[in-house]
Amino acid sequence: MTLSKSRSGAGLALLLLCTANFLDAMDVSTIGVALPAIQAELGMEATSLQWAVSAYVLGYGGFLLLGGRVADVFGHRRVFLWSLAIFAAASIAGGFVDSGPTLIAARLIKGIAAAFTAPAALALLLSVFGEGTARAKALGVFASTGATGFVLGMVLGGAATIFSWRATLVMGAPVAILTLLLAPLALPADPKRTGPRPIFDWAGALTITPGLLLFVFGITNAAAAGWQAFLTWGSLAASLVLILLFLVVEARHADPMVPLGMFRRAKLRHANAIAALFQGAYVGFQFLATLYYQNVIGWSAFTTGFCFALGGVFVMFLAPRFATLAQNRGATGLMAAGVGLQAFSYIFWVTALGHVDPILLVLFSQIPLGLGYAMTYPSVQVAALSDVEDDKSGLASGLLFASFQIGGGIVLAAASAVFGAAPHFGWDPYVAGIAFVALLAVAITLLAAAGPRTSAARRPTYQAAE
Repeated sequence: MTLSKSRSGAGLALLLLCTANFLDAMDVSTIGVALPAIQAELGMEATSLQWAVSAYVLGYGGFLLLGGRVADVFGHRRVFLWSLAIFAAASIAGGFVDSGPTLIAARLIKGIAAAFTAPAALALLLSVFGEGTARAKALGVFASTGATGFVLGMVLGGAATIFSWRATLVMGAPVAILTLLLAPLALPADPKRTGPRPIFDWAGALTITPGLLLFVFGITNAAAAGWQAFLTWGSLAASLVLILLFLVVEARHADPMVPLGMFRRAKLRHANAIAALFQGAYVGFQFLATLYYQNVIGWSAFTTGFCFALGGVFVMFLAPRFATLAQNRGATGLMAAGVGLQAFSYIFWVTALGHVDPILLVLFSQIPLGLGYAMTYPSVQVAALSDVEDDKSGLASGLLFASFQIGGGIVLAAASAVFGAAPHFGWDPYVAGIAFVALLAVAITLLAAAGPRTSAARRPTYQAAE
């Protein structure tokens, strides 16, 4: 259902939804530069320290499908408000943690809350804005805030760490609380159901949620402990069993949590594949480049985080325009061009390493990388949400956000494995790791270019993009 709202009311709704999206994305990366300070104060072992980052991704990626379906069944605004309140409470609690386990628990709860907030927010945006140009522009702004939050998370984390590493955990709470106070004034009430509420698919939820949790856990553990570790392959094997069981349950359920027909939608399937791979390539590059800037060049946490600011500026200002372009002319070509620019950036970084000044290395790699990210991120969202009915928008959003999170974990684990193995073959680990990312980005470019196409002339409404 499309709800008519005044321009000012729609603008405030967009601002609040984008704010929540920014907070969710920012928390993925903001704590990374604070890890040395956290280790020094809490005395965490290196093997457990990485879970301060990974716990958030575990909760976020593991609960996204459940979050999207719960929002569709129980109401987008209701789920958005409750999950944002939990996010704010967990943020405040994070400032008072006194041990590694309590820190990891706070991060996990925040990630689970974000898994419910993100798809509900995107579904609310689709309800507030009518089809056509207005929705495309709003989607572009929404996409840009999410991408900007992720890209600039390290910059903000580095700045907050100057005061205290605890500030990286707490700084989102005041913004979340203000958003909660204003949201009831701007966001549309959940429509009253005229018929019976859909039967919630508990069997599906109890198979796919632990299945995704174990999958994300296994991939994350592989980056830290290797693929041979029992927790890695054991978790992945259990995940495979649960996901297969989930498919059996969904095929037989009268009102499944994820109708299997969703996976037969070519545009949605293609967009999710590109989302997983291109985000994974970026996460892998960010991880390795961060290590290089700090461990080899010796830059501080703040300086290292600031290296990604230029790309964030490109995303912030250009993503809304590229979303409109994807709406009007189709998303396939724009996705391919965006990933192609990212591939060029990775190739330049590898070939220029050691041959140009580090500042020029950052500058000339961030320009095509930021431009490519600004093109790809909103195009993927436009493509994924075309042809999706309003009552399935939360689920489609959950699938998309899950692709981003899981893809990031898979490629990061692979890039880390290449990085760790490179010295045994006499290769520079940074060159080898980012060369792997560059080759993957070239393959993603070809995959993006081969996506489904629809004539723009036949797409007068938002069903246009692909």
